[in-house]
Amino acid sequence: MASRNRSRNRYREMESIMMKILIGDGLIFFLYMFAASRVGVWPVIKVICAVVTILVSILCLVWLYLTKEFTRRRSLWMVTACVSILACILVSLCLGYPCPPAVALN
Repeated sequence: MASRNRSRNRYREMESIMMKILIGDGLIFFLYMFAASRVGVWPVIKVICAVVTILVSILCLVWLYLTKEFTRRRSLWMVTACVSILACILVSLCLGYPCPPAVALN
């Protein structure tokens, strides 16, 4: 019974760390979206945020795979969150968010 509690506590600890990482990844994604809609120095921040978001999402997926939590039902929310953030950033980059502003023809 003691080993079961120990493994449950390790999972809870890993879940807590992953939750903090995913919240941070989501915040960096929102910073990317904000920077993408601005001009000036913001494109540099956009690129940095995009790279960091992609790397964090991929590293989280790799970590879940290496710890054999990738296919477990109890960790499905973590896998879904990583894939969702990764999909959102890739779709945003492919579609070129934000679209170029409409130019008025005179």
